[in-house]
Amino acid sequence: MKFGIIGFGNLGKALASALTCSGSVTANEIFICDNSPEAIAVAELEAYHAYDVKEINRVIESTDVVCITVKGYVFEELSKSIERKGLDGKLIISMMAGETFEKIYSLIGNVNLARAMPSLAIAANEGVIAYTKIPDEVSMIFNKFGFAFETEPEIIEKVMAFAACGLGYAAYLIDAFAAAGEAMGFSLDTASHIAALSFKNAGDIGNFRETVKAVATPGGATEQGVMYMDKCGVYDIVAGAIQKAYERMT
Repeated sequence: MKFGIIGFGNLGKALASALTCSGSVTANEIFICDNSPEAIAVAELEAYHAYDVKEINRVIESTDVVCITVKGYVFEELSKSIERKGLDGKLIISMMAGETFEKIYSLIGNVNLARAMPSLAIAANEGVIAYTKIPDEVSMIFNKFGFAFETEPEIIEKVMAFAACGLGYAAYLIDAFAAAGEAMGFSLDTASHIAALSFKNAGDIGNFRETVKAVATPGGATEQGVMYMDKCGVYDIVAGAIQKAYERMT
């Protein structure tokens, strides 16, 4: 199966890496389309087929599955160059946040279309990817990317806000934890290492609420910190951040 990737930014690169790292396809079965000479050069180094956006139809005609990883406004412009007849028999998978089926149909016609929302961590096959109904052979590939699941179209933006954006939120919180350690006198490297390990350990243990109870014993130092976070409304802040991301896409 040959994959085309329209856009070779962070998400496009993560997807290409996910496909090859999972052993699903080889580099010469991936076709890249981007308007940046630098991105094209990187793709060529990885042995992917790489073409300028002027050759977008060459990418489409050479592949079975076409994944769109650019921003919606970029694809709106690109769509003017797409020969609709060349989309016949292709599976088009939009990974564009906030771009509905109806909007995409209005740009390229009534194609065989699905939507997917991945996190960048799919690059190492340890990410999250949700997708609408797709053929079994494609879902089998996506299931190698980490935690993968099928969802309804109306849920896909929620996955983006919670899971795909969640990588950024987690990194933000770890950075805040590391900054607090640096302010206490640790070197930034040491503080960052401790912060990353603390979050990793919590993730490995799981059962988060029980872990909080186990560590935050009555009258102890951890309890004081947890009480302070509760007083500051940390739960509401996190929930609000996720809601803001969701609202941005709807």
